[in-house]
Amino acid sequence: MSRRLFHIESIKTALKDFQSAFPDINNKLAMRREDVSNVMVDQIVDAYVFLNDLLEKDIDIFTPAGLHSLLEMNHIVLCGTDPEERMNYYHHINETRNRFLKGIKPIRKWVLDNIEKTNPWKLATGFYSLILSQPQLFLEGNHRTGNILLNYLLVSKGASPYIITPETAIEYLDISGDIKFTNKDNTWGSNISLPGHRKRFIAMLKEQTNSRFLEQ
Repeated sequence: MSRRLFHIESIKTALKDFQSAFPDINNKLAMRREDVSNVMVDQIVDAYVFLNDLLEKDIDIFTPAGLHSLLEMNHIVLCGTDPEERMNYYHHINETRNRFLKGIKPIRKWVLDNIEKTNPWKLATGFYSLILSQPQLFLEGNHRTGNILLNYLLVSKGASPYIITPETAIEYLDISGDIKFTNKDNTWGSNISLPGHRKRFIAMLKEQTNSRFLEQ
């Protein structure tokens, strides 16, 4: 696995720029989204700090032992890292864990079957599609967590990450919305059968990934 780490300050700056521009972006989306709050941004950044720690320790989140860390990323995105605050989300966290344990096995198998023979952008797109399509892997936060995890795959395969910016947000969010309303039963088969959405998303990743979000 690559030990390239995410540049936290660059990611935070991009997310803050996206947050500032979001009201205008939201007006142009095919389907409006919930507002982007300071808490959302801070918890996404916290998840990248956690991910850097995993990369430094060479922890593979697709090993049986690493799946806890994969689930933890969703907990951080939605509930933060403060133990006392986590207690307020006890039932949500428990329900999310149960849903995750039911849904992750075929997704993990797909990743392991394709990780060596598939290019970074196609691998990340297939994985993201499986998280986001119905039924979704997590109770909430599938877009946010899915983006972090697809970046884990991109960076692990030697590519640069995709971090949302005001310039790329509309395309990313609209394609993600299309994927979200696709049934997962139609995504298995030969390397994910979402041809239109998949091709658009792969093309976007190839064009919009950027090494400035990695430590040099």
